[in-house]
Amino acid sequence: MTAMTRRGFLGAAGTLAAVAATGACGGGGGGGAGGGSLTWWDHQNQLQKAKADIFATFAKSPGGAPVQYTYYNPAKMGQALQLAKQSNQLPDVHSNAGLGKIPPAALIAAGWAQPLNLGEEAKARVQDTLIEGIHVFDGKIYAFPIFSHQVYVAASWFNTELVTRAGLDPQAPPKTYDEFRAAARTVQSKSGGQSYGWVWNIGLPERLGDQVHDLAQAAGFEGGLGLRYATGEYAFHADEYVDVIEFLVSLSRDKLLVPGANSWTDDVARARWTAGVAAYYFDGPWCPGVALQSTPDFADKLGVGPILVPNAGDTVATYHEPQPGEYWLSPGSKHAAAANKLLGEHFTTEDYSRRVAETMSQPPRDIAVVEQTQAHPAYKKLISWFQESVYLAPMPVAGNKDVQRVQVESKPVTPTLGDIVQGAFSGDVTDVRAALTKLSSDSAKQRDAAIAAAKSKGAQVSLDDYAFPNWKPRTDYSTSMYKER
Repeated sequence: MTAMTRRGFLGAAGTLAAVAATGACGGGGGGGAGGGSLTWWDHQNQLQKAKADIFATFAKSPGGAPVQYTYYNPAKMGQALQLAKQSNQLPDVHSNAGLGKIPPAALIAAGWAQPLNLGEEAKARVQDTLIEGIHVFDGKIYAFPIFSHQVYVAASWFNTELVTRAGLDPQAPPKTYDEFRAAARTVQSKSGGQSYGWVWNIGLPERLGDQVHDLAQAAGFEGGLGLRYATGEYAFHADEYVDVIEFLVSLSRDKLLVPGANSWTDDVARARWTAGVAAYYFDGPWCPGVALQSTPDFADKLGVGPILVPNAGDTVATYHEPQPGEYWLSPGSKHAAAANKLLGEHFTTEDYSRRVAETMSQPPRDIAVVEQTQAHPAYKKLISWFQESVYLAPMPVAGNKDVQRVQVESKPVTPTLGDIVQGAFSGDVTDVRAALTKLSSDSAKQRDAAIAAAKSKGAQVSLDDYAFPNWKPRTDYSTSMYKER
């Protein structure tokens, strides 16, 4: 994938101690090993070509500079950044992948970023996506999003060849739980033992949690990340979550799931799916961008259905928080002026959104440009559904910046939602509702403790900051609504 997941970005500061320790070792920002070049590190595999083109253009432009770009696997980037910071060799620009689930305010305080100095035109292009406590701190812009908040990660991707061969219409994909079960069973029974109905990345708990969150919203849960928006209460044990998990597990019980999938990550599950092992696969919008890199011929077989709902006639509605900033400027950069010019003139533009769309990763900040691109028709179809059914969610830190101090004090709660889903598939979790009820209780207790710790250090914060009584379903939660609640 090309960006930190929203849950990863918003989670507790699990590795804050390590980051703080590296922050104490020096100011960082020595510009890497690029000498006269501006150095840039990130984890965005699919966007490498787009950036290479931009960097080549920038190097030849007035006021530009050569850019030494390094791509890192997200799993390794955090260590590389920490080592670079210890030796005052941070790149000029970097993403924050691999530094743990740490709020940006904590990273800024630990010396990982300085404010941007964007031109007025660049500021105007991103202004409506900037939020204090996420991108702006003490009135200064530190980063901006490149992706749209209109996204969910549990679309029903399918193999049109297998579906057609089974006598199903690829233009009428399943929309409900029952329709999906019937379609998966039909494909499997008509395949002559060559294909299963469904494959999923059950070996990746964090991804399971993300997808179940979205499926629960589509089922009617009026909140996100287990929190009810109106009241701020944890409700992982709500019927919507229980019903989603029980539906998914029932597909395995019906033997529609590929054997062995309980240990598969997304890369393995996706590769097996494109090889024809199964007809259906749940994934995010980046599915074609990743899958077609290694199996371009699969483009002719690629189809997509919307996120599933429980009953016929249900209308999809999901909610997504504002996207995080992607590119951060190191405090000691020797090329800050060039970096600001590069970021402002190239990465805030509609042209960059178009380039993002053509990689078929997450939908770009300017989501309307997708239709103008050469992206796969299935990707375009999914993005059009996002535009119709995904709404901007409220976010506690956007209403009170001191919530970020609670995030710093937070500790991970285990088992996570993804762990519980995984356990339900393996049989280790036999009472799903009881496990989810405990997760709700443990999450509430952990939040109470984090709020108390933050308040003891001067934070002005309370449980009221997590409740949005003026929130309404199927509407965007606008910036002005934080002041009105």
